[in-house]
Amino acid sequence: MATPDDIQNRIEDARERIFKLAAFRSGQRDIICDIVSGRDTLAVMPTGSGKSLCYQLPAVVMHGLTLVISPLIALMKDQVDVLLARNIPAAQLHSGLSFAQQQAICEDVAQGRIKLLFVAPERFRNQDFQALLRQVEVGLLAVDEAHCISQWGHDFRPDYRRIGQLRDSLDGPPTIALTATASTQVQRDIVEQLHLSKPSVHILGFDRRNLLFCVRHFRSEASKLAYAIDFVKGTLSQRPFQRSAYEGCGIVYAATIKQAEAACEAFRAHGIRAGLYHARLSPERRSSVQDDFMNDAYHCLVATTAFGMGVDKPNIRYVLHLALSSSLEAYTQESGRAGRDGMPAQCVLLFTKRDARIQDYFIQNAAPGIEVYRAIFEVLGEAPSNQPIRLEELAKTVREVCDDKCTPSLIETALRKLRVMALIDISSENGVLCRTMPSSQELRKLAQESEKQKAVSEDKLRVLMAYAYDDKCRTRFILRYFGSKEYRRFSRCHHCDLCHASFAPGVPGLAEPLPPESLHFLPLKVLSTIARFAQQSIRLTSRQVADVLTGNDRSLQMPCATTYGLLAYLPASEIQVLCAVMRDTGLMVQTPARLLEITPEGRDRMSQAQALRHFPMALQDYLRCRFPDAAAGSSPWMPQR
Repeated sequence: MATPDDIQNRIEDARERIFKLAAFRSGQRDIICDIVSGRDTLAVMPTGSGKSLCYQLPAVVMHGLTLVISPLIALMKDQVDVLLARNIPAAQLHSGLSFAQQQAICEDVAQGRIKLLFVAPERFRNQDFQALLRQVEVGLLAVDEAHCISQWGHDFRPDYRRIGQLRDSLDGPPTIALTATASTQVQRDIVEQLHLSKPSVHILGFDRRNLLFCVRHFRSEASKLAYAIDFVKGTLSQRPFQRSAYEGCGIVYAATIKQAEAACEAFRAHGIRAGLYHARLSPERRSSVQDDFMNDAYHCLVATTAFGMGVDKPNIRYVLHLALSSSLEAYTQESGRAGRDGMPAQCVLLFTKRDARIQDYFIQNAAPGIEVYRAIFEVLGEAPSNQPIRLEELAKTVREVCDDKCTPSLIETALRKLRVMALIDISSENGVLCRTMPSSQELRKLAQESEKQKAVSEDKLRVLMAYAYDDKCRTRFILRYFGSKEYRRFSRCHHCDLCHASFAPGVPGLAEPLPPESLHFLPLKVLSTIARFAQQSIRLTSRQVADVLTGNDRSLQMPCATTYGLLAYLPASEIQVLCAVMRDTGLMVQTPARLLEITPEGRDRMSQAQALRHFPMALQDYLRCRFPDAAAGSSPWMPQR
C-alpha cells in the first residue's frame, strides 16, 4: 500500500512532467491526495478554480479507466483535445459520433488503450455500455456538474440519478463529485444519491477577493439600462488611467432574448461595440460570436444564460446582470466568469421588483401539471400507431384539450421531460412518437416531480432575493449559503458594496479594494461635476453631486454630466461626506439653500492638481485615513505605478 509520501511524490511528478504546472492552485493538492488515496470526495469549487485537474491528474497516476460523466458535448471535446495534446489517451463517447466511431472507442476501452473516457449520463441507458464497463477496471469515477443529480439543484437532470446504481454495479470505485454550485442541501443530496462512503468534502474558493460584488436597485427598466450603458462606457473611458482594473471586456447578462436584443441595440447606439448571444441564434452564429468574444473583438457581450458554460476567458473585467438569475447558484457561477486572471473585476446585479415576476413566470412554465401530461398522451394515443405527429399539430391540439390553459412553454417543458425519460421520441422531422403509454400512477408521479421542482425553484428565488436585499456582507452571505467555513473568519469582506461604508481598520490579510484609482481623482471628480453643471447655470446639493457620480439619478444625466457614474463603486453617503470635507478645507462653499459653489482656490486645484499632495493637508489626511491601503498603493484595485 502506497504511503502518503509516495502519493505526494507521484502527484508532484505528474504535475511537473505531464501537466507542466509550476504549482497547484489553492485546495487542488488536498483534493487530489484524497482521490489518489482511494477516498470518495466532494469538491465544491467556483467556476475557473481548476476542477478538471482534480480528476485528470489522479487519472494519470491511478490504475484503470477513469470514467468522467459530463453534461455537455462541447465540454467533453475541449477536455479531450487538451488531454490528447499532453499525450494522455482520452476519448469522448456521445450520440454525435457515428456507429463505427462509437464501436472503435468501445474497442479501445475494452483493450485498455483509453485512460479517460468522457460520457453523458444518458449513456447509462445503454445496456451494452454498462456491460463494457463491467469488463474493465474502472479505477476512478468523476461526476462533473454533480448538482444535476439533485432535485434541489438548479439544473436537475433525471439521468444523473442512474449514476449511483452504476457505481454500485462497478463495486464502488473511488468517486469524485465536482460542482461549482451546490448549497448545503444539494451537497447532502449528492452524497446520498451517489452512495458516497464517508466522503472528504472540500468547499473552496468562494471568497474571491479580486471580485467586487454589488447590487443596485432601480425603479424602472429604463433607468437600469441607462446605468448599464454608463457603466460600460465608464469602463472604456477609464482604461487609460486604470489599465490593471479595466483592461479587457465584460459580459452583460439578460433574463430574456428580448431584453438581450434591446440592450445590445442600446449599447451600439451609444458607440459601444457589443456582441449578442442567445439560444435562438444558429449554431454557426453562436460559435462565431463566442470566438469574437474570446478574441477581444467586443467591448462587451450581451447574452442570455445560454452563454458561458465552458468559457474560460481570463480578462473579463465585469459581469453585469440586467435581471435576476434563477438562483444564487446560477448567479455565482455566471459572476464567477469575471476576473479569472486574478486582476480586479466587478460583478454587479441591477435589480427591479419586476425581475422577480419574470423569474416566477419561468418557474411556473417549467412545472407542467398532470393535465398537460394527460393531454399529450391523449393526443398521441389517438394518432396512428408508429406514425409521428408533427410538433406544431401536437401543441395546438394539446392546448385545445386543456382549454388553452397551458402555454407553449409548458408543453415544450413537458415534452422535453418525457423525451429524457424515454417515454416519447422526437424525430429529426420534428415529429413526436409515443414509445410507451404510461399509467395514471406514472403520470401522477411526473406531475408530483414537477410540483416538487417548482417548490425548489421558488425557494431558490427567495434566497437570491434575500441576497439582493441583504444589508450586511454579500460575500459572507454567499459563503454561508454554500456551507463554507470561511464565512466565520470575518463579518465584512471589504470587496462588496455593503462593506465600503465602514471598513474595519487593520484586518489581517484583507485588502481594502477601493478606490480603484489614485486618491486625488475623488475630489477632482466632485469639483468637475459641480463645475460642468455650473456652466449650464445649474447648481447642485451634495446629495445631487453624489447621485451624479454614483449614477443613481437618471434625471441628472444631462449633456453636462460627463462625470455621471464615474464613482459608482462608492456609496452616495461616502461622496456626501467627501463634499463636507472639501467644504471644510475651503475648496467650495455651501449656500443657505445647501447648493455647492467652487471657490477660487478650488478652481486652482481643479486645473493644477495631478496628485493628492496638491490638495489641502486636511483633505489629504482624511483620504489617507479613510483609505489606508489605497493610499499605500497595496490595494489590488490600485493601478500599478
